[in-house]
Amino acid sequence: MDPSWKSDIISLTELPEARVGKIDASFFPPVPPDHLTAWELEQEVSLPAEIRSFVLQSDGLEACRGEIWPVLPIAQWEVIRNPCAAAHPWIRFGAGREHRYLLSLGHSPSIYRHDTFGSDEEFFAPGFRAYLTKVFRGEA
Repeated sequence: MDPSWKSDIISLTELPEARVGKIDASFFPPVPPDHLTAWELEQEVSLPAEIRSFVLQSDGLEACRGEIWPVLPIAQWEVIRNPCAAAHPWIRFGAGREHRYLLSLGHSPSIYRHDTFGSDEEFFAPGFRAYLTKVFRGEA
């Protein structure tokens, strides 16, 4: 488990863009490892190590006093399977003011986003750490 998620995110709240945008961070109790494993089995997915280690430390991440949820609590995640659009499942795991965030579970786990009331996704970040950095720079 990566012991530095909370300290890394707290340091992101110190970025000039985060201070100007008043982008704070709130953490939650961790998901117990057996619950996370059971969720993965039930959903028939395997989370990338980076996001898995985060969820084992905090079941969700709230920013801007609830206006942005970079990581929703796992009970609110939605696994999306559409074999016509993608050969692998996606997980809708985050929500912002105008966008919803998707984790691609393909060969290279990347983060995509789509408008809250739209369906066309666009590439947003190459991985979970890059995603969080963009959130706290005010790009979400």
